[in-house]
Formats: sequence, structure tokens, C-alpha cells
Amino acid sequence: MPPLRLWERLKHRWQAKVLSVLAAFLLWYQLKETGPVVERALERPLEIIGLGPDRVAVGVPERVLVRIRGEARIVEGLKPEAVLAYLDLSGVEEGPFIRPVRVQLPAGVALSEVVPARVEARVERVLERELNLYAFRPNQALVPEPRRVRVRGPATEVRRAAYALALGGEPLAVVAVDAEGAVLPGVVVEPAEAGVHFAGPLLTLKTLPLALPGPPPELSVEKVEVPRTVRVVGPPELLADLAFVAGEVEWRVGSYLAPIKLKLPEGVYALDSPWGRFVVVPAR
Repeated sequence: MPPLRLWERLKHRWQAKVLSVLAAFLLWYQLKETGPVVERALERPLEIIGLGPDRVAVGVPERVLVRIRGEARIVEGLKPEAVLAYLDLSGVEEGPFIRPVRVQLPAGVALSEVVPARVEARVERVLERELNLYAFRPNQALVPEPRRVRVRGPATEVRRAAYALALGGEPLAVVAVDAEGAVLPGVVVEPAEAGVHFAGPLLTLKTLPLALPGPPPELSVEKVEVPRTVRVVGPPELLADLAFVAGEVEWRVGSYLAPIKLKLPEGVYALDSPWGRFVVVPAR
């Protein structure tokens, strides 16, 4: 083809030809820079948002499996902390719910799957109460310090709690248990550790009547409500001769709740901290 004619053909619609070349170059460059697409599975903690401080979600899995995909250079170098799995419980006041698991991802990463994709559980009110604390160690008698602890958790679990138990070495780890002795993992105990007030050989448990002296002559008791018995532990030889536990209480005019101070022989310890309710008036 003569050069002049070739030149004429090149000039014909030259703008479109230039744009086509640029588009081809950009496509080539993009394909050159884009690496292979890969998948990656991450196990992530499931966070709860949208609940007030007096509510708690029960039956929610602690962790979920998140599958992500994207360019190999991004996905393989991604830190797990950059992937956030959460459950939004906004608007759930109390009772059962079904909510999807949501995932927050960094740029350049897509979500393939989350397992489970949704959660069916329930929201409960948070309940707090105090429990007696007991200690256990094989072949040894322990009296913990403190004697009572505070527990907090879902209302149904806290109502099941019968007492708190301190176990292990020192400091003792404290857990809440039900009447059958089963640990209640959803119940938080404060403090979570306890010290040892007394440690000695294995002792005998005995339940004894509680005896209170009467008020002074110038006072008269109209009403009294006190525990009938007290549980004590001690060496068998000391408990064998102990028929009752004597208590002391502050006598005064009025209607009041007061602790009962127990008078026990040395080496004998009470498992209960009894209180009494009294109505006292001047004697006539």
C-alpha cells in the first residue's frame, strides 16, 4: 500500500483508534497487577452490640467461622483482628430472638460465608445476689475469706445458684454452683478469688440448735425470728460433746435486724452467719 494512502487511513477516525489503544493498555495493566483470588477461613469471636448493661444474651456461640476471599496478596497477609463478627441486638428487650451474624471486613476482601449465618437465642435481665462461700480441698478442711461473695449473670442462672465454692490452690478460684454441685459458667463471681482463713485436717460437719439468752429484765421481746440451727465443723472429739451453739445479740428497744454472734469452742467453726429479726419493747 502506498505510504500516502496508509497515512490517510491512519488519520481516519484517529481519536477512536487512540482510545482503543489506551483501553487495551489499561486492561493489560489491570490484569498484570491483579493476583490470583484465594479463600481463607478464620475463627473469630462473636461480639454482642446493642444491649443495655442490665441485659445479657444467653445461648449465643462464643465464636463463628468466617470465610473470606480476595486477592492472595491481601487475603494471605490479613490479620485476623481486621475481621469483626458481631450480633446486633438493638431493639431486643427480653425473650427469644433470631438475628443474622454480621461481618465487618477491610477493603479488598469479600465475604464468602459465615457459620452460623444466624443465631437463635434469648435475652435475659441481669440479676445480682449474694451467696455463702465454701471451700474445698481433698483431705483438708478450709474456711475461706471472705465468707460471702456477690454473683451476677442471667436471671435464670443466678436463681439456680445455691452457693459459691472455692477450689484449688492459693488463691482459691471461686465458682457458683447449683444445688446438685454443677458449675454455672454463665454466672460471674466477685471476687473471683478467695483466701484461706483457716486450713487444717479434715473436720466433721454437724448441725446444732441455736440458743439465745433472753433480754435483760428491763426489756420485753414481742417478736423474734432467728434460725433454728447452725452448721459447724470441727474435730469429731469436740463436736461429740457439743449439744447446741450459744449466740449473743444486742438487745435494745425497737424493731431491727441484727447479726448473731456465735460462741464456739476453739477449733470449731461455723459455716453459717446467722441474723435475727427482733421486736423489743420496754418491760412493763
